[in-house]
Amino acid sequence: MELNRLVLTGEAAWAAGEANVGGKALGLARLQREGVRVPSWCVVCADALAQHVASANLESALESGLERLAQLARENPTGAPEIEQGAEELRSAILSASVPPAVVTAVEEACGKLGAGPFAVRSSMVGEDSASHSFAGQLESYLSQRSGEDVLASLKRCWASAFSTRALLYRFRIGGDAGLPRVGVVLQEMIAGEVSGVAFTAHPVTGRRDHVLLAANWGLGEGVVGGECSTDEYVVDHAGSEVSAAVADKESSVVSSAASGTETIEVATERREQRCLSTAQTGWLAKETARIAASLGSPQDVEWTLAGGEFYFLQTRPITSLPALPETDGPVNVFDNSNVQESYCGVTTPLTFSFVAQVHGRIFTQTMRVLGIPEPLVREHEPVVYNHFGLVRGRVYYNLKNWYRSLMLFPSYERHKGDFEKLIGLEEVAEFKQQELPFFARLRRRGRLFVTLIRLLIQVKRLQKTLERFWAGFELAYERIDRAGLKQASLSRLMELLEQVDEEIIQKWQAPIINDLWLLMSTGRLRRLVEGSGIEDPEAVLLNLMGGQGELASTAPTIHLVTLAQRARTDAALTEAITEGSPEQAFERLRRDHAEFHEGIAEYIERYGDRVMGELKLETVTVREDPSFVIEMLRNYLASPDLDPSKLLEGEQDAHQEAAASLMKRLGAPKRWLARWTLRSVRAVVFNREASRLLRTRTFGLYRDIYRAIGDRLHEVGRLDEPRDVFYLSVREIEDYFRGQAVSTDLAPLARLRKAEFATFEQERLPNQILTRGAVYHGNELTRSPVTAEAKASQSLQGTGCYPGIVEGAVRVVRDPKDATSLGGRILVAERTDPGWAPLFPTTIGILIERGSTLSHSAVIARELRIPTVVGIPDLMDILADEERVRFDGGSGHVERLELELELGKAEAEAEAEAEAEAEAEAEAEAEAEAEA
Repeated sequence: MELNRLVLTGEAAWAAGEANVGGKALGLARLQREGVRVPSWCVVCADALAQHVASANLESALESGLERLAQLARENPTGAPEIEQGAEELRSAILSASVPPAVVTAVEEACGKLGAGPFAVRSSMVGEDSASHSFAGQLESYLSQRSGEDVLASLKRCWASAFSTRALLYRFRIGGDAGLPRVGVVLQEMIAGEVSGVAFTAHPVTGRRDHVLLAANWGLGEGVVGGECSTDEYVVDHAGSEVSAAVADKESSVVSSAASGTETIEVATERREQRCLSTAQTGWLAKETARIAASLGSPQDVEWTLAGGEFYFLQTRPITSLPALPETDGPVNVFDNSNVQESYCGVTTPLTFSFVAQVHGRIFTQTMRVLGIPEPLVREHEPVVYNHFGLVRGRVYYNLKNWYRSLMLFPSYERHKGDFEKLIGLEEVAEFKQQELPFFARLRRRGRLFVTLIRLLIQVKRLQKTLERFWAGFELAYERIDRAGLKQASLSRLMELLEQVDEEIIQKWQAPIINDLWLLMSTGRLRRLVEGSGIEDPEAVLLNLMGGQGELASTAPTIHLVTLAQRARTDAALTEAITEGSPEQAFERLRRDHAEFHEGIAEYIERYGDRVMGELKLETVTVREDPSFVIEMLRNYLASPDLDPSKLLEGEQDAHQEAAASLMKRLGAPKRWLARWTLRSVRAVVFNREASRLLRTRTFGLYRDIYRAIGDRLHEVGRLDEPRDVFYLSVREIEDYFRGQAVSTDLAPLARLRKAEFATFEQERLPNQILTRGAVYHGNELTRSPVTAEAKASQSLQGTGCYPGIVEGAVRVVRDPKDATSLGGRILVAERTDPGWAPLFPTTIGILIERGSTLSHSAVIARELRIPTVVGIPDLMDILADEERVRFDGGSGHVERLELELELGKAEAEAEAEAEAEAEAEAEAEAEAEAEA
């Protein structure tokens, strides 16, 4: 009924709608319409707050204050002292104003009709308890208000709570405007429940829609919803059968106080571990709340209380977020970051991922055509090669299922599947079987595979010349691009350049891909020859066989910098110019006062300026943009007086020749010929791979500069907040914007949204391998389980040895490459490395890597620089602490934690000493007893 135009109840509140009474009141009206027991109630409509504001002439102050706070919130979404201060001023204005007489009269009349009290006074904001936003815990409620004065004071406090810092930040974050909030206030008969709690009609953790989760404690529900008190938790299915019961030690509960309000009391000892609800009560409550949810059309969060043997329902709201249910009938995918994380470390932006997926798909498709795979099969296979990679919470993964499908296009799938898994350092092998084909289909497939094999062997036969032509063509195409002029180029010219680089470089990249395919096959063959020879320590022999190639493209940047440092070491003025002041000041000083030496740095930047940590991520800031890294490396090398570029690669050729001679002695004549041929192939393809990947680095650098310039153009016309936001767009979105196919031309909010989302990914650690079924992001567990206490306490760790040698020392755990400028003779510990880390290697005595394989870049470079290295150590970054001392064997891959060993030794010694002391005491006691006898 309608008590007056400011206070409504029952059907009148329902008819007035949420815009007038708020979400909580509308929820109560819904419950009443469902025929459930609800304490007597009414609602003070939102217009009452508007009258309160108007009667005190607060409109202008509140409007300007809210607008200012909204602007501050946009600038600092997590809050700031200015927001807290401004919110406090608004709350004080509401609280200090007198409630208008008309509102006072309406409230007093309403309370009189509700009874003698006490009353519950609950905020009911418009938008609260909606299907999309709960506002849970943002606004205030006041229980057991006993007098009219208490109710009026609580009414103002409910209004004022809409202006709290947390409520305003929540409101602005979900897109609310800066206008005056509309807040209704529920006045409700206070039920002094013996047991109270909440019922989630779908399990909020498991997502089970057929389970109700009941949380309960003695007394009022305030201690349950506020998280102040421990609660029993009962899981009951919708039919009323209890699935599980976790009875808590309920040391405290919330009850009505003698005066207005509530108080927290200790629970009597005999009731602390007693169930709050019987199985009959949990069954009835689950069935009833499930019925309510079914009638309302969505899972509900229902507050209830039990008084005098009767359940009362206090409010209901839709559950705004539930975990997706796992799918049982969708496709299975296996995502693994072995090897790929070396190139795309950590969180990778949308532009980089979309670019890599597109470029890789184009190159692989062209390679399939070169190898003679029929055009219908190429077109059929395009969705597979364009989806070789997945993006899971900002991390790039291999989609192993699609890689295996691609390997099936080549002969000897089962053998090469194993070679591929070893090559990328796969920790957990994924099962993927070939589909059984009818007889004639198998014949056709064998014929096609034979043609592919012949075409591959022909390509391998001419591979060196093909690569040399590719390298020469690359240099010509690269020189045609004026990188220095990109910053001033128009958007149209930049888009033309993207097409030009694609046509002249990317679409001619087949030779490096064939080299990688041959690397897969030849290293697998060499591994089998070594393992089948019966030679002792085959892994170490294999590593030595692949080493000793002299200066690879991946080690050349390091040699260049070490040579510059050696040159500076003989010149005191030059050394001082490098080491004094900030890196930026040193760089400018060298440019001004040591022009000839600066030319050597400029040459390094021109040749290797794109070879940095995270070099294949377009968002990476390179040495071309920030040359301070060069100065920091020179300082590190100057601090190591024994560092000599002529000796960095010394000795590896001898180790290679010794390993080759040892292998040949154990093989018969036919296998010796095969081993020599295979060894030449492996060494050639490794050398060629490193050379081609430096060109890949330069190509990505070229694309990076073009996209950075596109970001500048979009920022200049207001389409992006800042130029680097371009990295939060996809390649397709940029192309569509240019071609006139964009579904949204205002790119700034899109980039802003993704930027905030990807920032949350930075704090997460994901599993190395993820198994999904159905929609990848729907109902699948994507996060990584914490490392167990047992694993963290492990004294010994095991990985894959990459270069032999016993190393002992303190570790430097590097989580962010930006923090890795100096290692100072420590052991480098990292999750992964790429070629851009190579300049750090001469300043370390050993390398331990969580991810990687024997052919990962860190392993290849470490072998050439003769640095003992172990890769593939599970959970390394979670186990070792910075400055912890370890001893490891780069040949066997075994790592010992010395400080833990010392602690264990101390503990054992203390235990032995204690045991000896006890034995001595027992002996003395026995002697005394004998003497007395």
